[in-house]
Amino acid sequence: MATVSRIVCVLVLASVGVLVAQGQKAKPVHEQTVFREDEPFQHTVPLAPSVLRVLLHTKEIEEALDSENDEQQDNPAQLFRAGETHLGGTDDVDLVVVGISPLSGADNSWFWVVSSARSAPRVVLWASGNYLEVLDTRTNGYRNIRSFWASASTTKSSEYHFNGKEYTLWKERWGKNR
Repeated sequence: MATVSRIVCVLVLASVGVLVAQGQKAKPVHEQTVFREDEPFQHTVPLAPSVLRVLLHTKEIEEALDSENDEQQDNPAQLFRAGETHLGGTDDVDLVVVGISPLSGADNSWFWVVSSARSAPRVVLWASGNYLEVLDTRTNGYRNIRSFWASASTTKSSEYHFNGKEYTLWKERWGKNR
């Protein structure tokens, strides 16, 4: 009889432990939030054909590839690096994509942010700079984004907020290096 009571007690405690564990949110896995032009991404992913198709229809890429050689036009996937991020939640995978020359500026990189990369990809931001940062703050459910650029004499920080459809410039700061 005492053994049965112990077994029942252990089962009750185990059940309570399972219920408590299910009620807690899982800790998010550390994901990359800063994407630098000159450093590898933590979790580089290949571009799906649907994402590549969406990127190739942006004005910046169409204009840049217009005068490039056949190899670059025939295999445009080689002109990008992409890393995963989560803008709106943990269920949907979004991408930060950086262009490789000729899909960059003379002193900066070009970044595209692609939402819903696995289901219905669409470009929601194009920005240039030395790096792009996905912030913890949110607007309309999506994480805010900041790009940063610096030269020998000047710095520029641009913050973008999601308006429900795409990211728009919210605040821009210029500074002089001393």
